[in-house]
Amino acid sequence: MSAPIPIPKRSPWVTQVLVIDALLKREIVTRFGEYRLGFFWMLFEPLLGVIVIGLIIGTLAERTVPEIPYPFFLLNGYLLMQLFVGPMMSGINSIGANQGLLVYPTVRPLDTFIARFLYELLTTLFSFTLFCSVAMWLGVNISLASLHILGLCYLITWMMGSGLGLIFGVASAHFNEVEKVVMVLKRPLLFISAVLFPLSAMPSTAQDLLLYNPLVHTIELSRNALFPHYHVDGPTLFYPFSFAIVVLAVGLTLFHGNRNFLSQR
Repeated sequence: MSAPIPIPKRSPWVTQVLVIDALLKREIVTRFGEYRLGFFWMLFEPLLGVIVIGLIIGTLAERTVPEIPYPFFLLNGYLLMQLFVGPMMSGINSIGANQGLLVYPTVRPLDTFIARFLYELLTTLFSFTLFCSVAMWLGVNISLASLHILGLCYLITWMMGSGLGLIFGVASAHFNEVEKVVMVLKRPLLFISAVLFPLSAMPSTAQDLLLYNPLVHTIELSRNALFPHYHVDGPTLFYPFSFAIVVLAVGLTLFHGNRNFLSQR
């Protein structure tokens, strides 16, 4: 009589990691599979935005940041803004885009959020690595001595966007209008997040108001860490980190209270 074949049992954590990995790969294929340029489209998207903005206000803006080539000043801020906006917008459509997969017991609603948030983080980090490589190749003065500060700026920005993505994702499951409202609210971010101009170029009253935006802190501090001759006064990591913890806590609380509703939509 032959011995029974043992069937390995995976722990819930291992199962969740495998599910998130599968969802992440599915996200990449879904986003880029339909384009001939494929994965490299994510590099051209922020670059096109920088080219357009640079052509419109580049000459004027260069005078405000003489210590940094303006395209690189702008691209650094643009990438961080995208890292904030990306998870926020991805969270809104997370459940709807993966609704058919929620019939499987191993796929939980939270997995779809995590996969989309990780996608935004990984693609932005890839773009940032290429950005630094091109800048060094062109001779731009870049320092990685404060890499820990730079990493914290990107991590905190991602956490803020992910927390808001959870909040808006749960809200959009109840109200279809949430996506349109968020689309309208995100438009001023380009102008109120120190992406186009350094904070020091603003009047003192405007600086005080802009510092209420946590994204200003991470964008300005990332430039301070990356470009040796760029100096900032006012931004701190404590404020955006506190904001990130609060929105993540609120988002997870809302998700926990609505997890059954999200599974059955």
